[in-house]
Amino acid sequence: MRLVWLGMALMPYAIFAGVDTWLHERSRRVPRIEKMLHAGLAISLIVFLTAVFSARTMVALIALCVFVVLEVFDEFGFHRHLEARERRIHFAAYVALLAFVLTWQWKGDGP
Repeated sequence: MRLVWLGMALMPYAIFAGVDTWLHERSRRVPRIEKMLHAGLAISLIVFLTAVFSARTMVALIALCVFVVLEVFDEFGFHRHLEARERRIHFAAYVALLAFVLTWQWKGDGP
């Protein structure tokens, strides 16, 4: 049942992240350094999710911390001047990810 809860909690974030990725590909040219940052974000998110779903709490926490640091650099370094629509999607994705992390904590695999 834990995996069902986690899977359901992840869906909103996956949707918003997918929309954001689509907007990045369609609405603006993404510089090479930002693409590298996005690759780091993707890797840290994959490690985080794999660790969450396999109940490896310490690995999940480390990967989440790396993800958050990279996300802060991405947001303040490259996304400061985005149009309001894309900024709203970013905010919704952050809220959805927070909901996933809280669900993970609620289901007992967090610290």
